[in-house]
Amino acid sequence: MKKIAILIPNIITSIRIIGAISILFLEPFSLVFFIVYGLTGVTDVLDGFIARKFHLESRLGAILDSVSDLIFLGVMAFKIMPTLIEVLPIWCWVIIIIPVFFHAMAYVVCAIKFKRFSAVHTYANKVMSAAIFCFPFTFIGMIPWIYQTYIIVFGTVAIYASIEINLIHFIAKRYDLRNKTIFFVKKNESDLKEDIE
Repeated sequence: MKKIAILIPNIITSIRIIGAISILFLEPFSLVFFIVYGLTGVTDVLDGFIARKFHLESRLGAILDSVSDLIFLGVMAFKIMPTLIEVLPIWCWVIIIIPVFFHAMAYVVCAIKFKRFSAVHTYANKVMSAAIFCFPFTFIGMIPWIYQTYIIVFGTVAIYASIEINLIHFIAKRYDLRNKTIFFVKKNESDLKEDIE
């Protein structure tokens, strides 16, 4: 039964991938776009919640979640990029590019050090993900001071979150999804044994 149940979060994650791909065929910032976008975002919260709540975490689930996040972000970047290029000043792009660089680096470090195409999901990373999700909604009405202020706030959180993930990967001796913050990192096997005991 557990083998079947463990598929549930992965199925929800797969729905997110399908939703993300369907966004490719929708008009950016239209009502249908925001509905599909919103539902796709809900699956991002739901799969992780179900996996943790019912102890259905799996290595496949972590990989699938990371892949779906990359697909979702890639699709969104592709769909809204023309609008962003048109309306955002250079300084906004600098704020956006810095955390993107460090986040990509986190995947590379994890792949080299832990042989996984994944990254730990810290608390700050969850806040960053929520901020990224809300970002397109700031363009409703196309009011510059709203989306520019949002970029400053989002950028600050995103830069911290991306750097923190890298620091955790550098400090930790092994990949551990329980590493939620730089202030409490499982550094070695003895740390893990203490938790079990």
